[in-house]
Amino acid sequence: MRPEFVRVGGLASIVFFGLVVVEVVVLAIVAGSGPNNVSAPLAEQASLFTTLWHSNPAAALPLIVQTPVFVITHQEPADSIPAWGLYYFPLTFVVHLALAVVAAQLLHVSSGHPRRLLWLTSGGAALAFAVTYTRFATCCTGGPRWAFDLGLYALAFDPTPSLLDWSAIYMRVETFFPFLQFATGMAGIACIIVAMLKQKTAGLSRNNPAR
Repeated sequence: MRPEFVRVGGLASIVFFGLVVVEVVVLAIVAGSGPNNVSAPLAEQASLFTTLWHSNPAAALPLIVQTPVFVITHQEPADSIPAWGLYYFPLTFVVHLALAVVAAQLLHVSSGHPRRLLWLTSGGAALAFAVTYTRFATCCTGGPRWAFDLGLYALAFDPTPSLLDWSAIYMRVETFFPFLQFATGMAGIACIIVAMLKQKTAGLSRNNPAR
């Protein structure tokens, strides 16, 4: 049992860091600059949160939820504001960790369903995207936003002329972002469940071969 646990745990770690690397690479390509700084705000403020938790848990919990576990940014030497940043809040971190564990368990056991990996990849990508928060200094936002929201926001306030009125589009769909974010996450979970069901079906088929 222990060797299998170690193998699954190692595979989950690889998947987790693989997800982070893919997201960082995509954001770096979009931003045009690579990451050069990593910070862990939640760990850096752990003593403060511990003290606040003991005195007032109701006030500490919202602050903990809104403090990133770690942040990957591109920091210009002469600028105090990061050019761009990828923020892993506690929910984002937990979702990525859960994705890694589920993916490791499914990949650890061979399956006869060739489409299982497609369902798993699609679901994982959708769920990870639903909890991805980014920030660009050029967007003049007060803080990190959902990746899709920030991307459309950047288009809406881009001074470069374009064929589409992105500003009008953004203003019309802005109120629907929470619902779209939720739907994206649910779609990802549904795809992962399908992958797990296919895994279970494959296991039953192997245990009960046709006679």
